[in-house]
Amino acid sequence: MKIIHLVDDHHRVLLGCGSVPTVIWNIAKYTSEKGHEVTILERRWKGLNYEEKIKGIRFKRFDLKICSNIPLKDQPYRLIKSPLGLTRFILDRVDFAIKLNKYLKKEDFDVIHVHVPFAANILINLNKDLRNKMIYTAHVGEEKKRFALDSSSPLLLKLFSPDLYLMKRIKKSVVLNEPLKDKLVKRGIKEDKLEVIPNGVSVEEFNVSNEEMERVKKRYGLEEDKVTVMFAGTITPRKGIVYLIKAAKILLEEEYKVKFILCGNTSLELGYVEEVKEIINSYNLPVELTGIVPYDDLKALYSACDVFVLPSFEEGHGITLTEAMASGKPLIGTKVGGIPAQIKDGWNGFLVEPGNEKQLAEKIRYLIDNPEERERMGENSRKLAREEFDWKKIAERYLKVYEEVAE
Repeated sequence: MKIIHLVDDHHRVLLGCGSVPTVIWNIAKYTSEKGHEVTILERRWKGLNYEEKIKGIRFKRFDLKICSNIPLKDQPYRLIKSPLGLTRFILDRVDFAIKLNKYLKKEDFDVIHVHVPFAANILINLNKDLRNKMIYTAHVGEEKKRFALDSSSPLLLKLFSPDLYLMKRIKKSVVLNEPLKDKLVKRGIKEDKLEVIPNGVSVEEFNVSNEEMERVKKRYGLEEDKVTVMFAGTITPRKGIVYLIKAAKILLEEEYKVKFILCGNTSLELGYVEEVKEIINSYNLPVELTGIVPYDDLKALYSACDVFVLPSFEEGHGITLTEAMASGKPLIGTKVGGIPAQIKDGWNGFLVEPGNEKQLAEKIRYLIDNPEERERMGENSRKLAREEFDWKKIAERYLKVYEEVAE
């Protein structure tokens, strides 16, 4: 098959450049290795070639006039908060869609796999023939906002959800968990148009050497006499960081020797990050905000930590949770979105209610007090990652969807 990935995003597609690029890269890599012809269409970043081939994957890049090099910290939500920003955002996507349409008219392909809905919505109106060759993966964390599932959604998204508009018009859509699929069926998406495929992980990538672990322990101040609890993800309200910090306070008051390390982008919700820092500083908590860390450091930190926690209020499918799973760590996560498919309560970790610092503290306390349970659950995590979430198996599931679309 000839497979095209359409990437309307403000990250280039490369391993370690963000969760969505990581997903695209792995699907493209494994389908290419199966003998399929894979092309990725993306905006051209400064210094990159218009065309190149990386590990058998063809890249075609387009110059865009307006927002081509605006970094993630200004995209997309900061850009669209003002009328001028929203206008620039829309014009940028129109520009991209026009260029894509011109290119696709000359190309022979079987499937277009879309990963962000904005330019694709314009594209399917410029060329309606593309609708029956298109699948869309909704890489959605803030599902209530994006799909206007409750009253907290912005008025603009209540009037027009780009995700729902696209899903209703193309051949197939993929979501990351069963609860979201059920909600979308209630919102009018036909069930036979929806597939559930979680994100995967390259398990062997997370076999980190002792030398690498020792390196990151020194770099990030991890201490041998303290249990290290790790979080990785953007520092935003939906990730539930405040409640993890409150759990840290409970454990500190009980005189537990524990350090919390929080890795991830701190530039998206500056007000929230300041709130987090104030709580940490006011109680002198053993919590470190690292900001974004290099991908090699992140992989080593998973291996160096003792417990991984993802206390989200919403989560499509936590890639960082799966990466910690592949690293053989016990997991603690909330009962939301795709997390219950990743954590089997009592087997490879624990599930807790979102926004409940007492439950978080209780489960962390248990794992601190029971190192043999940390080891048992960690072994089970790695087994689950290998059996259910390996990228090779996830790519095979996507190939079945591609074959259906290409019929």
